[in-house]
This record gives sequence, structure tokens and C-alpha cells, in this order.
Amino acid sequence: MDTEFTLGKTGESAIEIKHSKFYGFAYPVTNRNEVDKTKSALEKDFSDATHIVYAFRLGSGGVYEYFTDSGEPSGTAGAPIIKILQGRNLIDTLVLVVRYFGGTKLGTGGLARAYGNTAGLAIENAGIIPYIKMVRIKVKIPYGTISQFAILTDNLGGIILKQKFEQDISIEAKIPEDNIDELNEFVANITRGKSKIEIIE
Repeated sequence: MDTEFTLGKTGESAIEIKHSKFYGFAYPVTNRNEVDKTKSALEKDFSDATHIVYAFRLGSGGVYEYFTDSGEPSGTAGAPIIKILQGRNLIDTLVLVVRYFGGTKLGTGGLARAYGNTAGLAIENAGIIPYIKMVRIKVKIPYGTISQFAILTDNLGGIILKQKFEQDISIEAKIPEDNIDELNEFVANITRGKSKIEIIE
């Protein structure tokens, strides 16, 4: 399978063409709920905009993708954005472009270029990184092993989300799916096989 990519952070852009202003926003997202919340917040911030166009791809292989022209002529706004996402094999990515009409029509070709260029620049400014599938895990480990666990989790590209100190230490973490076996082996060693990782998401 071809390498998939996502965004390293949020990116923005601004372009002016024949007095029409285009503002681009590119976001890394992980689910539809994040898409909707981000879009709603932007629509409030730019409630006076002429058009707010968006496109997104979610999940490995872009299993869930969507775009809208938001009132612009069909194929001139959302379509150029989704083509960029597909062409760069970007997933878990949302791009919105806000337009303020400047009084001069740009034509279908001009509109498509304007939306595509604004989106492309916002994506570049966000930074493209290889996509790593993360899973959420839960595990119990003995006291005295937390620092070793934390170091290994960090080295494997993971992050500890929660710690609960009871008879043992209950930990929730996110870790790259490909590295679970190595962490599981470590947990088996420090607990003498009594504990193992549970995948919760």
C-alpha cells in the first residue's frame, strides 16, 4: 500500500484575486465529530463570508471523504480541494476555504484555480507528515516500573494520557499500532505475565 500522509499541525493561507479574498485553513482531524466542530467554529468566525467551502478525507485509504461547493458553480470549489487531498494521499485532513466576493466574476477555471491554490498553500503551511495509525490502550503495571514504561512509550512514539494510582498503576496511553507487540513484551516481563495491554480504541 502507498504511504499515506496527514498534517503535522494547522495551516493557513490567504490569496486575493480581482478583489475577491480567499482564506484557507487546513486541519489534522481524526473523526467526523472533529470535522463538524471545527467547521462550526469557523462558520461563526466568518459569518459574513460569501462562501465557505470545505473537503475532508478520514481513515486509511480515505474511506470516508466528502466535499461541497457551498453555492459556487458545481466542480469549481470543493472538487479542486478533494483532488489535492487525494493526489497527495492525505487522510485525517480537513480543509476549508473562505471567500469574500470582490465584485468581479472569476469564471469556472479561475474559481477552481483560486480554491485549489488557497487550499494547497494552507496544506503546505500545515506541513505534511507520514500517517501513523495510533491505538488507545489500557494496562496495569507495578509501582516502580512507571519511569521505564514512560521512557519506552515515548521511544515507541506513544503518549501517556492518564495514570491512576491504586494497588497497581492503571495507565491509558496512545501508541502506534505497529509498536504494540514490543510494549506488550515489556509489560509481560515486568508483571511476570500477569498483565497485558488492552486495546480500547
